[in-house]
Amino acid sequence: MPARPKAAAPPDPTKLSRESAGRYVSGDGRFAVEKGSAGWMVVDAEQLNDFGLPLVRGPYDTLDEAKSAVEAARSDPAPTSALAVRIAGQTRQRPGSVQSSRRAPRPESMQGLAPPEPPPPPPVVVREFRSRDGDALRHLWEEVDFHSVGDDDASLRRFAARSPGLLLVAAQGEQIIGSALGGWDGRRGWIYHVATAPSHRRKGHATRLVREVEARLRALGCPRANVLVRLDNPDGARFWEALGYADRSTRQLGRDLDPG
Repeated sequence: MPARPKAAAPPDPTKLSRESAGRYVSGDGRFAVEKGSAGWMVVDAEQLNDFGLPLVRGPYDTLDEAKSAVEAARSDPAPTSALAVRIAGQTRQRPGSVQSSRRAPRPESMQGLAPPEPPPPPPVVVREFRSRDGDALRHLWEEVDFHSVGDDDASLRRFAARSPGLLLVAAQGEQIIGSALGGWDGRRGWIYHVATAPSHRRKGHATRLVREVEARLRALGCPRANVLVRLDNPDGARFWEALGYADRSTRQLGRDLDPG
């Protein structure tokens, strides 16, 4: 009788597997390790910060350091949130008592002390595009007056598949605050839709996105990156010139192709 094939071994929950360029996921799905311009970030899906979002650790200089952080996170006790403790203390009541809308007086030991500072916002992380990001990206581009053919979900998925690892977003928790679309046609690189939400400008996020796209294009062997700047956008031209881009004295010509 032919030998029965051996059943595949179950995935090791503690092992990190490469999911895409610059992204690793643990076998149990708890940890994701992502490469950004600031270093390696560890996202812990089972631990939440004060905003109820996945806890982010890092940045780390090397992938090995990020892996060590994952191992430490598995063995260390779960971090506690001071905000959660305060909320629990405010909502706890004795059995049968009625909660009063009047604020309880502060203990004498607390008199004159400043109220506790709110927790810091989650860090801004540069990551690759995910299929559910379409609505958030279009909202961002609407804020900065970007209107272009190919911003629908199907076109974004095609773009990401055509240039894997080059469509990047800057995310703060679940909010997308920046974008940069890198394209590679085998001869030249292109960078489109570099945008930052008005509430997060002048903090270096756009430059961080551009440098990350450039690094990934360079790793593919791309010798030059090109950008398109509207003639009525002098601020955009100054941004790109500050990053070392120069006017090539060319004209852009285009024609919409009827898909039918």
